[in-house]
Amino acid sequence: MSLSLISASVLALSAMQSADQAVVGAMQADRDFAAYAAEHGIAEGFRYYATADARLIQPNIDDIVGPDAIFASREGAAGLLHWEPRGGYAGEAGDFAVTYGDWSYHPDGDRASEPAATGNYVSAWRLEAEGWRYVLDTGVTNRPAESGTGE
Repeated sequence: MSLSLISASVLALSAMQSADQAVVGAMQADRDFAAYAAEHGIAEGFRYYATADARLIQPNIDDIVGPDAIFASREGAAGLLHWEPRGGYAGEAGDFAVTYGDWSYHPDGDRASEPAATGNYVSAWRLEAEGWRYVLDTGVTNRPAESGTGE
C-alpha cells in the first residue's frame, strides 16, 4: 500500500470521526436546548441557544433574525414546548450539523399531559466558541388525527 493511499485513508477516517462527533455534539446541544427552554422559558431558551445571525423560518411571515428578535417573537409564550432529536447529519469538518426530531406543546406546562399540538422540526447548528448554537430552526405542525374512519 502506498504512503499516499494510507494518508488518504487516515484523512477520510478523521473526517468521518469529526462528522460523527459533530452529530453527537449537535444532538446533545439540541437536548440541552430543550431542557434550558423548559427551565428558563421558551423565549429565553431560543435566545440563549441562537447564533448572532440565527434565523427562524415560519409559514406566512418573514424570517425572524437574531437572538433579540427571536426572543421578542416568543416573549410571553407560556407552557412547555418539548422536543427531542431523532437524528442528525454533519459536514466533514465537524463544525456544522443538522438535527431533526419531534416536538410537542403542553399549555399547562406538564409534559405528562395531552399535548395541544405536535409536529416535527429541523435545526441547523454551527459550532462556535460557546459550543453548538442553532443558526436556523423551522418546523411543521402535525394535522389533527381524523376523528372517524368512515368504516
